[in-house]
Amino acid sequence: MASVSYPILSRLMYAALWVLALPAVILLLLFRSLAQPAYRRHLSERFSIYASPSGVAPLWCHAASMGEVHALKPLLLALRTDFPELPLLITCQTPAGRHAAQALALGSCTTVYLPMDLRWLTHRFLAHFRPRAALIVETEIWPNLFQATHRAGVPLMMVNARITERSLRRYRRFGGVFRAALTIPEAILCQSAADARRFVEAGARAEAVSVTGNLKWDLAVDAEMMASGLRRRAAWAQTPVWMAASTHPDEEAAVLSAHAAVLAQWPMALLVWAPRHPERFAAAVAAAQTRGLQVQRRSLQPEPSAQAQVFVLDTLGELRSFMPGMDLVFVGGSLQAIGGHNVLEPAAVGAPVLVGPHTAHFADSVAALSEAGGLLQVADADALVQQVTALLADPARRERMAVANSACVAANRGALETTKARVSPCLGTAD
Repeated sequence: MASVSYPILSRLMYAALWVLALPAVILLLLFRSLAQPAYRRHLSERFSIYASPSGVAPLWCHAASMGEVHALKPLLLALRTDFPELPLLITCQTPAGRHAAQALALGSCTTVYLPMDLRWLTHRFLAHFRPRAALIVETEIWPNLFQATHRAGVPLMMVNARITERSLRRYRRFGGVFRAALTIPEAILCQSAADARRFVEAGARAEAVSVTGNLKWDLAVDAEMMASGLRRRAAWAQTPVWMAASTHPDEEAAVLSAHAAVLAQWPMALLVWAPRHPERFAAAVAAAQTRGLQVQRRSLQPEPSAQAQVFVLDTLGELRSFMPGMDLVFVGGSLQAIGGHNVLEPAAVGAPVLVGPHTAHFADSVAALSEAGGLLQVADADALVQQVTALLADPARRERMAVANSACVAANRGALETTKARVSPCLGTAD
């Protein structure tokens, strides 16, 4: 295997930045642990100190957080069917991702945190687990980890790969270290042609880059989850019921303003609200209470009572199960300049979808659903208020949007089989 050398100046700059940032990263983890104690747990794993046994040549999959784990899920389930004895190693960077990975309940599967991207830590990680192959999900590009994987002779592929224009500009600032890192993957399986073009511009080998589609289109809707969600919704006294999913701090006021407008027309309405990060759960509850709203929390009671006006989903891993039966779903990270979150989960259960203007992370999905007629994109918070009330007042339009979304998701499936066909040869013979 040919060696890959990083340009010395950019390599030294990258190493220096890590040395300078390391204390701040540790302090940030500890600060986040004040609101979410899970950040304190397993801290040693971020320094490649693992209590978990090494196992026998696992397939290593890196999925940074909950969204990447959900994207990876259909592929892992398919590989588990073809390779039932295949040991799996899933690395994450957030407690939400770790929780989601453990919730997959896959046999012979170890879940740990990925170490920080320092050379000695990446070598220790690989020496401990000795993976047979590596799958990196979406936009996780870690130069030292990639080089260590290459030197260890571990085949590395990027799956469901995406890269935004903003990320492309950021990687270019580091000069050659990221360009060299992107020459290492044996394959970069992209969500779209635009992503493929940007990866080549960022330094990837053109022959290694291909378009396989977005695995998130292939996430199957569990029939029992769907039926259970619809039964749950039917038992609630409130109507209409809408959801604000994966919201960020700057979006909270807009969500509450929209719900105030809804309540003015429908006093028995309910907002099901799921802030993106657990540290915002208490803040969301407090903000709603400050507005004089009756707030209840999922962690304290299983279902909203008839008096509830806001039901905060302050638990992990349950958002999708509450989506069936929603009259509409606003997907956050899109009014605030985050880049958006997964619009396919509500679309797959037949919910009309609203998003704000910032959707670069899911541009292709947003475009497809919008063209199909199941998604509306609003310009700002005021437009969100207007569209939420307008859609809730128009059941026929919501029904058309729901049907359009279900059909669009069904029509765009196929990335799973293409991706599996590229990955399987790295794993040997199916048992």
